[in-house]
Amino acid sequence: MAQIECGRGHLYDPDKYPTCPYCNTNQQITVAAAGRTAPIRVTGTNRTAPVSVTAPQRTAPLSGVSVTAPQKTAPLSGISVTAPSKTMPPRGYNPNGAPVQPEEAPAPAFPHGASVTSAGKTVGMMQEKMGFDPVVGWLVCTEGPSRGKSYTIRGGINSIGRSDRMDITITGDRTISAENHARLSYSDKNNRFNLLPGDGRNIVYLNGEEVFSPMPLKAYDQIDFGATKLLFIPLCGEQFTWTPEPGEDGHGTV
Repeated sequence: MAQIECGRGHLYDPDKYPTCPYCNTNQQITVAAAGRTAPIRVTGTNRTAPVSVTAPQRTAPLSGVSVTAPQKTAPLSGISVTAPSKTMPPRGYNPNGAPVQPEEAPAPAFPHGASVTSAGKTVGMMQEKMGFDPVVGWLVCTEGPSRGKSYTIRGGINSIGRSDRMDITITGDRTISAENHARLSYSDKNNRFNLLPGDGRNIVYLNGEEVFSPMPLKAYDQIDFGATKLLFIPLCGEQFTWTPEPGEDGHGTV
């Protein structure tokens, strides 16, 4: 005959007992179906605390990973977060012992100058002839953030911009392009200066006129671009040139 459960969790046969026999006798039973222990039998007024029922460990509802287990993989890539970080060996490292010497690219042959490997530039005609790169003139800032500063002009083509890679670096004026906003050239062969437009978006002005092609420069011409104005001061010209004499090294002639 099937057993029934009383209000206190006791199972008994109703055909044998009209009421729960355990409730009347305070007898201890184990309710196996409920997975827990019934209260210990009470004797008089001395009672014992019920036995703690430890709940089984549960897992997260979605992933199935134990909620107490530490996460060991990255959520997206799956790469272990505990894996040691590795770095590439330094360039030139040889695991067999001897250091590897980096290959040096051969210096390209230039028709008008030798390669300067330290600066990555080509030696100009004047520098190759004289052994150094002489000054041929200056630009002086008369208006703008760099007002009062001077800039040295060398032989050949001088690039002008904000970048420190330029031959003439003008800082502080954000309206000047970082590279090749304008160019200024000096030809030792013809002993003359020219202003050339660069790659900047702002127009270069020479004495207030737009420059769209090479324009000859003369003393105290004003070059205007961005918020900066520059005054051109030549050294070389009709009165002086750095052309070396035979047997001399770097001596100019007047």
